[in-house]
This record gives sequence, structure tokens and C-alpha cells, in this order.
Amino acid sequence: MSETERDANEVPDYANILRLDDKVFVVLGGGFGIGYQTCVALASQGAKVVCVDRDPDRARTVADEVGGTPWSGDITDRDTMKRLFDEVPEQLGRLDGVIDIVGLARYKAVYDLTDDDWQFHHDIILRHAYLAIEYSAKHWMRSGTSGSIVFVASVAGIDSSPNLAAYGATKAALMSLVRSAAVELGPSGIRVNAVAPGMVRTPRAQANPKWTQELLDANIQATPLRKLAHPSDIANGLLFFASDMSSQVTGQTLVVDGGNNIVFNVISPKP
Repeated sequence: MSETERDANEVPDYANILRLDDKVFVVLGGGFGIGYQTCVALASQGAKVVCVDRDPDRARTVADEVGGTPWSGDITDRDTMKRLFDEVPEQLGRLDGVIDIVGLARYKAVYDLTDDDWQFHHDIILRHAYLAIEYSAKHWMRSGTSGSIVFVASVAGIDSSPNLAAYGATKAALMSLVRSAAVELGPSGIRVNAVAPGMVRTPRAQANPKWTQELLDANIQATPLRKLAHPSDIANGLLFFASDMSSQVTGQTLVVDGGNNIVFNVISPKP
């Protein structure tokens, strides 16, 4: 091939495009399960990690392991979130990304849901999400910088998983929020994405007596890859969105469930 025929586009440094050296990432819910793996994944690529957890001991333990900064507080509280996003850039000199892991489900039939159940899912899934977008985006826009925001959604917001109506509805709303935020913040160079796991072998899931071995086996057989995800599988997707590997990707939800959602729904435990 002659010089005139060769592609003239610049070739990026593919070997280092995943690196996050000296970049600062806030991980909400970083003390456990997917959050812990995400803190480790980010730190392995050179990032400075702020491990946020409601339990100060968990935040400190993970932060110590990855050479990061522990931070504890109730992220559903507006004043707490404002303080977090004021303190991080002030103390660490910059903010490059936010990864929000926090979420929890109550298994209930749709006709048994209470007002408290509905508010619980809103607070534990949506409230901190829009606060994270608000305060990180305002920081980046004030400082003339940009960053990446990544959420953990769920296939429950895409499929109709039994006994997860409120959880699925709020996860679907989260994915809609991701798309809207991506459109509004894109001109400022701010990317917003999500990873939607199926069933994951988190410590919390494995400790749940409702998830019997029979139920686990049924989900494995319903999954094309014939295996369930581990927290590290989800952290891989989050790392992709945090890094420049996804520099041209925004407003997207990456499903990480072994192909389950394209064939069958997750088989949920009974209430």
C-alpha cells in the first residue's frame, strides 16, 4: 500500500486508552459488592478513588485497600451530596467522574406495594442519581472541565421481572434520566451512561435466603452463557464508561446479563 493510500487518521495509543492516571472518581456505594470491585478496577488503572459508603468502616476499609479517600454520608440527602461535591474537587484538586452503584429492591407483588415501598425505591435508586448529576455537572460547567457519570441500572427496568414492579419502574426511570442528561450535558463534554446487570452474585444476593440453589440453577439454565455475573463483570462495564475507551459514547445503557434479557426474564423469588 502506498503512502497516499494509507489511512491518514491519527492512530490513538490503544495500549493506554484505558488508563486513568491521576484522575479523580467518586464511587457512590463503593464499600461493598459491585462498588468494591469498581473501586479496585479504577485504582488498577491509576485513578484516585473516593470511596463513598453510608458505613464509614466499609468506606475506610476499601479506601485503604486501593489507596483512595474514604467518605461517608447519606447520599439521598441534598446537603450531604452538595458537601461531597464541594469537598472532593477542593481537597483532591479535580473531579473526573462519578460512578453510582447504589440501589436495592424489595420483592413484592404489584398489588401489595405500599406508599412506603414506592418512596423507598425512589429514594434508593433515583434521588441520589439526580443529585449526583446536578452537583457534578454544576462543578464541571463552572470550572470549564468535563467528566463521565455512570449509573448501575438493571434489566428489571427493561424486562418485566415478577415481584419487582417498583424497582423496575424506578430503574426504567433511571435509564430515561441517563438519556435526558446525556442530551443536555453533551455540549459541555459531559457523558452520562449506565450498565444494566441481570442477576449478579453479590454478597447481598448470596446472603438472601430467597435465592435458593434451585432458583440460581433455574436462572443459569435461562441464560445463554449458562453462568451468572460476578460483581467484577459489572465493574468491567463501568470501567469502560469511565475511561476514554467510551469517549464517543453517551446516553447508553449496556446490558451485562449473559444474554438473559434477549431470551427469558430473570426468574425472581416469590415475595
